[in-house]
Amino acid sequence: FLAGSLKKGGYNQRMSVPKISVYSIKSLFRALSHPPSLRAKRLGPNLREKIILRVSSINQCNVCSVFHENLARWEGLSRQDIAEARNPDSDDEQDGDTRLLFHYAEIRTSNLEKEFPEVVQAFEQAFDEATQREVRAIVDLFTFNNRFNNSWEGWLPGAKRRRQSMGLTGPRVDHTQRTSAKP
Repeated sequence: FLAGSLKKGGYNQRMSVPKISVYSIKSLFRALSHPPSLRAKRLGPNLREKIILRVSSINQCNVCSVFHENLARWEGLSRQDIAEARNPDSDDEQDGDTRLLFHYAEIRTSNLEKEFPEVVQAFEQAFDEATQREVRAIVDLFTFNNRFNNSWEGWLPGAKRRRQSMGLTGPRVDHTQRTSAKP
């Protein structure tokens, strides 16, 4: 979705792993400013986990990604569902509402809402206010959590062993680089 637009906006450089930042702190405060939205159940556990997997993938938070993959399996998602949630190139496989939720989650996670007002407007027209608040709260909370985890995880004693025990070996993958733009 963002590939063609990111190139136009000058964001096509290889991104480093997102770490704690002013934007991620603001995301935390936005999420905490609406506690009922964090407990809402309008999306259902499967869609909620798919959004969390997408946000964790964008933020390259391997620890959160592995944890939420296990939680998604417990909720009944298949390996294919999980792979599609993580992979923006598989959005064509999703229904229109899910595709829109994923697109919105991507731009909010990347702090690009001003650059994509048409997606924000479509999101706001397609979903009622309570659902919008729930999606924003999930995206904001996990944007902070992922970036916080990215910032401290490598510094803790045993990080390499812990990552290996979770099956996390090799370099982090930049999920913002796409081969084609999605409408």
